[in-house]
Amino acid sequence: MNRRMIWLCALLIAIAVAPTAHATGWGVGGFGGVSIPIAQDDAEQGMVIGGHVKFSLAGMLGIEPNFSYFKNGDWDIDEVPGETFAGSTFNSFGVNLILGGAGPVTGFRFFPFVGFNYYNEDSDLRDADSQIGWNGGLGLEIGIRNIGVEARGSFELMPLDGGGSRKWGQVTAGLNIYFGVI
Repeated sequence: MNRRMIWLCALLIAIAVAPTAHATGWGVGGFGGVSIPIAQDDAEQGMVIGGHVKFSLAGMLGIEPNFSYFKNGDWDIDEVPGETFAGSTFNSFGVNLILGGAGPVTGFRFFPFVGFNYYNEDSDLRDADSQIGWNGGLGLEIGIRNIGVEARGSFELMPLDGGGSRKWGQVTAGLNIYFGVI
């Protein structure tokens, strides 16, 4: 039920911003990088890949529906020497709010962002559940006309049932292609 509600909200947001996208530009992009677990004994550094669609709203504000796949690296514990456990994998989709716009850029642009994601964890060692979590960070985009190369640092937080949370720092790089007003 939660998954349907989030998809419905994302669709409504996309429909709401579609008329403004033509006037201010919109773009699509992909990214990849490293995912670094924070304060997790059952995870090691892994990888992240994903994509996003950027819509520029009223100049300084942008919205970014996104999805990603990331995997924690394999890990071991001192109590079981010589045995390695597979890291959890995660699928997430959500929406970020971008301060500084989301349209084509010429030159350099720094942009802070904050948003929510719906995380779905797959783990061999524990009962994983889907959760709504939060993310935020800072990005830098360097662009020429309708092509932008970006780098981001973000903090991801997924609350767990019964208390606690899973946290990651993610460092990514990607490529964006913009359409609309250039």
